[in-house]
Amino acid sequence: MHKSHPVVGTQATILIADLRGFSTLMDSVAPMVMVDLLNRFFGLMASIVDRHGGLIDKLMGDAIMAVFGVPTRRPDDLIRALNCAVEMQLGMIDLNRQNEANGEPRLYAGIALSTGDVMAGCFGSDVHNEYTVIGNPVNLASRIEGYALRGQILLSEATFRAAAHAIQVGSVNEVQVKGRSTPVMLYELKAVREPRLLRVPTIEIRKTPRILVDFPAVFQRVDDKRILPERFVGQINDMGYFGLCVDLPIALPPYSEVLMSLAPEFGLEGPLEVYARVLRSSPNKNGFRTNLQFTTIDTPGHRKIKQYVDHVLWGS
Repeated sequence: MHKSHPVVGTQATILIADLRGFSTLMDSVAPMVMVDLLNRFFGLMASIVDRHGGLIDKLMGDAIMAVFGVPTRRPDDLIRALNCAVEMQLGMIDLNRQNEANGEPRLYAGIALSTGDVMAGCFGSDVHNEYTVIGNPVNLASRIEGYALRGQILLSEATFRAAAHAIQVGSVNEVQVKGRSTPVMLYELKAVREPRLLRVPTIEIRKTPRILVDFPAVFQRVDDKRILPERFVGQINDMGYFGLCVDLPIALPPYSEVLMSLAPEFGLEGPLEVYARVLRSSPNKNGFRTNLQFTTIDTPGHRKIKQYVDHVLWGS
């Protein structure tokens, strides 16, 4: 183990930014386009982390993990991390302008922050070792990231409480995450007030055309990126480019993920599958009225839904 980085205990904030639906998007773009998209994303995220004084811990598939508070701890590490997260979402807007100008798909990130005590230092052996952090806040950040919707920044309860004086939050949700015996509170970051007011950009789902529909779809729950075998049928009643409203026979918790399968009678050639996350669910006479946001954007399935909405509205 490298002598210059002995393992020490310290407090840090973990930030994980992950691309939403990128695994599905890979199936619809050429490999070199995929590599270029990822490199641009990582390059942008890394430059923002560096500007705010964070340490890039690792790249993980289509995600980047950064740490604030190591190897040197500063009194404003948490504020730096929060501002970094907001600027990442602002940066995604500029990145997508560039992608659209190149005729390439848009990318959306979900971001999680978790604060707490970690062990930091060089881990490994004489053959290979690396400087990193381990501990419950790291594991929690990884779990929270899975609940973040497109454009969203979610905070752990410890992060929220430590920064409450300097932030504005929106919705608060209680979720059950894997590896935790008790529920976890998730706080949606809306703005950071220090050192200046910086607002999280809003991805407005409803400012798209919506159509009234009435047809069934088959749903399966997704748990930790694994599609569960149980299927249940829901009745879709309105649909837009980025989401839909459906009556389901069961209540699904906010931020849970589903795979939606539309049959050929939907008006398209062959079945269509799209991943979505639950925004809200409330009981009604037909079961549970559930609003879903698509997590996979610019994939063949999503483009077919957009074409269908356009066709119903304008016959084009």
